[in-house]
Amino acid sequence: MISEDLHKMAHTLDGGNADFGEARLNLLQVIEEGNRALGKKCLLHRLVYVAKLHENLHDKRDLGSHYETKFKQWQNHFQGEGATGMLLVYPNHLIHLVESSTEMLSSVIRDLRDQSQHIGGAHLVSNSKILVLSSNVPTRLFNQWSFRVLNLPASRLEEYDTTEPIEKLAPECLALMLKLGTYLAKQPKVTLKNVMDSLHEKVPDLLIPQDLLGYLLNSKELCSPTEFLDRYDQPFDVILDQELVWPLPTKNFPIHR
Repeated sequence: MISEDLHKMAHTLDGGNADFGEARLNLLQVIEEGNRALGKKCLLHRLVYVAKLHENLHDKRDLGSHYETKFKQWQNHFQGEGATGMLLVYPNHLIHLVESSTEMLSSVIRDLRDQSQHIGGAHLVSNSKILVLSSNVPTRLFNQWSFRVLNLPASRLEEYDTTEPIEKLAPECLALMLKLGTYLAKQPKVTLKNVMDSLHEKVPDLLIPQDLLGYLLNSKELCSPTEFLDRYDQPFDVILDQELVWPLPTKNFPIHR
């Protein structure tokens, strides 16, 4: 259905002219034109990561204040899409879903890297892993950014024991976050605050167990912010085998046009 809409939009924007040799719009231009029609400043992306709280963090509400300040600074700097999402703070861990532009999300990841390497003034988390970075999300799941500190019983803090691979556990955690966002989107604005303040009582099945978050943090399959940025910042250069051979190979039967 989406591909059909993009095709129709491309046909309309191109004037319906498919003559060979004339300039035509590519898919990126079609998507950007659609975003402008919807009032979007840029493509929308979604980041989800887990982290372990720093041992010197005394007030968990400092996490919310930290990101509220950072999001305002980054939005003023990049002049792009604002941030929406949900930060859930557990007794020892957190999971954070953020929807925004590429520049904003990369700033979030760099901030996590700096905290893990003790760079700068804020040391709120000591370890973090990225679950997913989804590109070109069609719509926002959350209307605003908010955070909640969960008061969970100690019985849920036991070590997580499973034989399931990370390839299955990580999507399950992402699905729970998306279901939670869908549930909150259906709540009336009058009762939304009360619902968010009692998530562990109203929808405990939609909350990821904290022991599972700790299990994900110890996984070697998931990238840390440093590992992710190393791959993100490095140029993608592919060296072909024929480029390592001297003299350069020549075609015995060149094609003449």
